[in-house]
Amino acid sequence: YIHKHIISEVSEDFLALNQILNCLSTIIYGYIWNKTDKIFKYCSFLCVFECLITIGTTLFCIFTKNIVVYYIMDTMAFALITRNFICAGAKLKAMRYRTEKEREHFDNNNCSVSAAATIIGASIAMILNLNFETMLCLATLGNAIDNFIYVFIYEKEKKKEELRWKELITQNITKAKENV
Repeated sequence: YIHKHIISEVSEDFLALNQILNCLSTIIYGYIWNKTDKIFKYCSFLCVFECLITIGTTLFCIFTKNIVVYYIMDTMAFALITRNFICAGAKLKAMRYRTEKEREHFDNNNCSVSAAATIIGASIAMILNLNFETMLCLATLGNAIDNFIYVFIYEKEKKKEELRWKELITQNITKAKENV
């Protein structure tokens, strides 16, 4: 429903530009994330920043009623922030699910939960006949909840990783002392 409103207002050129920018950001961030893990330490910041930008673009759209500028701002936010965060999510998944089978189960469950959420959202929109602004607010709220869950998981996994490193260092020190 949100996309229907946006597509009815946005020109074909802006739709094409959206596709180009998002594909370029996928290529660029994929390359960068394959080269370095240094950005990962900013995962919580990326989540919160994306949330704030999303709230800002939503409020802008509601107050100005300018869907075209909203779409441009949303495209830029996705290309610069969200795509970067998606790469962080891939790393987080690799940390959290160590085996291929665990990652497969996660991916299948994630697809099922996403589909169920979409069904619920579309059903609510059909039944309640919500206006664009209300749907946009609900989508923004859902995005914020999703991001804060990611922050929670990231922080939890970061602590686990730190404990694993401490245990590994302690084991190596113990072995070194035994060999002396």
